[in-house]
Amino acid sequence: MINIYIVIIFGILGIGTGIAIPAISNINIILKNHKTHTLTLNRRLEINHCGLIVILNEILWLYAGIKLENAFIAFLVALIFTVAILISVIDLQIRLIPNKLVILIVSLGIPFQIIKFGWISILYSFFCMVAVGVLFILVARIVGFEQVGAGDVKLITAMGLILGYPYINIALIGMSIALLIFCLGGLAMKKLTVRSTFAFAPFIIFGTICALIYIINFKDNVYF
Repeated sequence: MINIYIVIIFGILGIGTGIAIPAISNINIILKNHKTHTLTLNRRLEINHCGLIVILNEILWLYAGIKLENAFIAFLVALIFTVAILISVIDLQIRLIPNKLVILIVSLGIPFQIIKFGWISILYSFFCMVAVGVLFILVARIVGFEQVGAGDVKLITAMGLILGYPYINIALIGMSIALLIFCLGGLAMKKLTVRSTFAFAPFIIFGTICALIYIINFKDNVYF
């Protein structure tokens, strides 16, 4: 049964946090420039891009509020969605994944794991985190850390902890499909070459959102 008051609150919060994402991203660029005394790559978001960010964030907040009966779990998931989008936006702008945001998304994911799946789930999530981290470190060593950055490895490791097994598999599949479509489409349209580099965080985040949506829809066991 849908609680209309929860939906309204989540709708308002979704708009508010969505509007905040571009602002926080631009502030992050300013602080980065001030700290390093250099001009970091600065791709300011256009109005239409900001609008798409707000709409996407709003949809995800409403989805969490409607599908999850436990308002606290819904709030945690919605915040994870917002932080995930923010990480993607920053990586697209300056090719950087802030450590503070990785820590923040993990701090939201751990209570989500415990409440949704129970305390034992943290043990499985920890092993999942280690396995995914080792896998991507090996990939980075093979293709080079200029292709897969340390921030990407940290983020995918954090996703392993947040999602746990077997849901990390859904994230990896979603990430791989999105990456394949992007690369093949870019090569076909001659927007990419085999030497092109691009932000990897959006693909990790896409897979993570796919996994969270699956959990929201098909995993109803809640331990509190």
